[in-house]
Amino acid sequence: MARKEGEKRLYYHGLKEQKKLNVSMLKYLSLLISVIGVGLLLVAAQVAQAPMAKVSDVYGSYMMNYAVVRISGTVASVPKVSESGGKLSLTFTVDDGTGQIDVRVYSPLAEKMIERNLVPFPGDNVTAEVQLRVRETYTYAILQYLDGLEFLSKSYSDNPEEVKSLDQRMANLYVAVEGVVTEVSNVSSGLLLTVDTGESDVTVLIPQVLLVKNNVTVKTGDTVRAPGAVYLYKGTSPEIVVRDIDQLEITPVEESPEVPLANASNYAGMVMSVRGELAGISYEAGKYVLTLTDGTDYLDALLPRDVLAKLDPFKVGTGSLVRVAGRMGEDGRLVGAYVEAVKPKAPKALPIAAVSRDMLNQVVLVRGNIEDMANVGSNLKLMVDDGTGKIAVFVPSASVSEFSNETKDNLKVGLGVEVAGYLEEYRGELEVVVYTGNGLHALGRPLEKSEVQLPQVTADELGGHVGSLVDLVGSLEGLTYQNHTYYLSVDGVAVSLPRELVLGINPLEVGTGSRVKVMGLVASATELEGRNLTVVEAVKPVEMSSSEVTLDMKGQLVLVVGRVTDVANLSGNLKVVVGDLPIFVPRSTANALSYVPEKGDLIRVGGYVEEYRNEPEVVVFNPNAIEKAEIGGKVEGAKVSDLRTAGGPVWLLVKWDAVTYSKPNYLLNVSDETGSASLIANRTLLPNPLDAGTGSKVNVTVDPTTMEVTSLRVVEAVQAKLTATGSVSLDLVGKTVAVNGTVKDVVQLGESLKLTVDDGSGELAVFLPGAAGSVQVKEGDNVLVSGYVEEYNGKPEVVVYTTDAIRVAESSGGTQSITLSELDGASGLVNLTVTWDALSYEKPNYIMNVSDKTGSASLTVDRSLLPNPFDAGTGSVLQITYDADNKKVVSLKVLEAKPSPEVKTGEVTANLMGKTVVVSGTIVDLYQGSTFYKLTIDDGSGGLVVFIPKSSAGDKTFSKGQKVRIGGYVTEYRGTVEVVPYMSDAIVIE
Repeated sequence: MARKEGEKRLYYHGLKEQKKLNVSMLKYLSLLISVIGVGLLLVAAQVAQAPMAKVSDVYGSYMMNYAVVRISGTVASVPKVSESGGKLSLTFTVDDGTGQIDVRVYSPLAEKMIERNLVPFPGDNVTAEVQLRVRETYTYAILQYLDGLEFLSKSYSDNPEEVKSLDQRMANLYVAVEGVVTEVSNVSSGLLLTVDTGESDVTVLIPQVLLVKNNVTVKTGDTVRAPGAVYLYKGTSPEIVVRDIDQLEITPVEESPEVPLANASNYAGMVMSVRGELAGISYEAGKYVLTLTDGTDYLDALLPRDVLAKLDPFKVGTGSLVRVAGRMGEDGRLVGAYVEAVKPKAPKALPIAAVSRDMLNQVVLVRGNIEDMANVGSNLKLMVDDGTGKIAVFVPSASVSEFSNETKDNLKVGLGVEVAGYLEEYRGELEVVVYTGNGLHALGRPLEKSEVQLPQVTADELGGHVGSLVDLVGSLEGLTYQNHTYYLSVDGVAVSLPRELVLGINPLEVGTGSRVKVMGLVASATELEGRNLTVVEAVKPVEMSSSEVTLDMKGQLVLVVGRVTDVANLSGNLKVVVGDLPIFVPRSTANALSYVPEKGDLIRVGGYVEEYRNEPEVVVFNPNAIEKAEIGGKVEGAKVSDLRTAGGPVWLLVKWDAVTYSKPNYLLNVSDETGSASLIANRTLLPNPLDAGTGSKVNVTVDPTTMEVTSLRVVEAVQAKLTATGSVSLDLVGKTVAVNGTVKDVVQLGESLKLTVDDGSGELAVFLPGAAGSVQVKEGDNVLVSGYVEEYNGKPEVVVYTTDAIRVAESSGGTQSITLSELDGASGLVNLTVTWDALSYEKPNYIMNVSDKTGSASLTVDRSLLPNPFDAGTGSVLQITYDADNKKVVSLKVLEAKPSPEVKTGEVTANLMGKTVVVSGTIVDLYQGSTFYKLTIDDGSGGLVVFIPKSSAGDKTFSKGQKVRIGGYVTEYRGTVEVVPYMSDAIVIE
């Protein structure tokens, strides 16, 4: 109670006692108010902006270190990007008018800015809230969150103005430039391009920050359209900075339009591509010069090494068809940026002795052992020896850097290398320049001498190798002896040879037309100093009687079979007479003879024809070229009429007239000027009628007691004539024919087959004895068959006596039609539709050069199939049936005839080589050989030589003063242009 009373005293008198307050509630209320207050303070702190600061006030001020401020100004630099540990960072510079400060953005904020395309570029006005870092000599700012960067303006346009040049007044403008890239550099800030607009060079920068997430490839020669802001590099040099990669347009140079090489220099400034054969490579002022040609015109393309290095010199040699793309310069040379090999032609390995100055700038390939090697600065120089000679090899440092470790380890003195590059001359010496690391192969072992090969050339190519060692491959034409030297004639080339090498030819085994390889030094386009001789493929010589040897054969190799009528020793030389033909054996040969013939011996003797006292004489140069004739009865000058009285085997030269069958052999009807005979021959002796049928001239050895043929050799082939199935009649019984048609019916008769064949002109029976097990043929197949005609049940039938004379093309629709590009992979009979481009002769066949839109080819064709040049010559469109297995034309049809043009005799030049022409004129000169006529005709414009094989002349004869009109093809013989008719119908005597 005392306490209550005490409490009462606390109140004033007259006041009522108030309700008591619960003070404990106040502490919760005050806590709540405190939390709300702090929250309000935090919200206020977050929405409050950092103070705006001038760069000049904060730069270098240690009091501002770690301070958060806002900087506002214009972006004054290209943003730089760097990467460390897989994290990106960005830096750009802001200028507020009082100074400049770098703003840095670190990962992951930098990645977000790039992904959201929020990177500022020169000319942009920005405000950035940053935290400062003040160092002793450098102050920079750090952007810590994306909302702290605000683009107040942005230098950008969806449709920028096109400009051709830049100046300082364009700073911060957004423009676009279009042109050809003439230079590309990788710099720290990105890809720096020099773009030629046609009026000036403009610098374009593709910033590195745009390349982080985008794969951009641009090279010299590409066409670009580059929009961007104009930035003054170092405050003075204007350049365009690309800021939107989607607006950048790049047209690769390799997609540029192709221009004919001959016209390319007329389009200066144009981005283009050209194609041509690689003629040479050289080096000039930091770039390589690639020279192209189309056969007439030449064009130089300047290429950087990394572009040229795409041509592997082991695969792409001189003569390869290449395509180069780039921009045509004012100097008529193409500034190339792209190259590809369209049709590569690999170079052949040359012995070093064969490398000459005539090959300067050409791609060469040599092999040899390293004799010496040295580093010349960062370049490498080798001296390579292959046993035939030595040559320097220069490898620039850029190529050296591309060598593999294995290559470097095997580059040692004494070990072998293969080197491919272009040939140049340095201080008077030849050297091979290896322009790519792929141009040198280190073998890791010494190279053997047997691995070195000379260039293999033909007679036509000899002129390009004067002074060089080569292997000449060609046909043997004859042999002569002058001034103590033998001269072998190979495709018109005079090959001088020492006697010991000539002994490699035995004319009893190696006849005219044999294929030989002669290694030698090229003295001129028609002369070779022989050092080795190899018979590659021997053609068996044709045996002839002594009476058949004439002065027209001077210089030719012959093989004579006859009886010796006289033998004399002339001071060590041997003189043998066969029939009336003198055979001279020089002392050097006579001393080595293992057999010396005697009077009355029947011998085989081979040599070359020489002139002695205006008469032919055979000179024997090989001691093995005289032997006894083993047949024991080659009666000298034997004729068909001698068969009745001959006492032993007889050798005859006869015409094959007909063939019939008399079980179990065949009967051959043959004839010469003395009569005819029926000879018995086994089927295996008969030639394939597709190659030689009736009408052919043959050598036969006959046993006169039984009239059996023991050997048969074709001397002059006449192919079985291709005849329409409906034209085969009983008038042709015994003659060989060839037919080409569709099989309408197939019947098997025991082991034989009987076909019905029709080419659209009528059905024909074809009998194939013994062919049932070896020939697969069915209805619908297209066949080419050849045999002799016989009568069966009153109708003609073709008997095919050898399966070699059967060609079957399986096709439900007849012979398959293909293009020339498909010919290499074809088999059987195929049809071709082609344009006839040219004609030439390679004994014993004619060669037609033909083409279609897919390519060209040279086809072997028999003379009998060629159209009359008066009616259809070169330029005509032909349908050809071709035997792809035996590589020859079997039928020919003119689809679009183009008659041969009339040409003045004085206007027939080498430019018309291979073309058919018609010429007219008066015979002003005439020479008659044993197998040909050679006329000189003149229409008043100049003389022209016309060479007429007697097989083409038919029964025509010629004399001076005659007027003639002749159709034939243009060819060249030893520098003289000639016209050669190939059928009697194309020779008209007026």
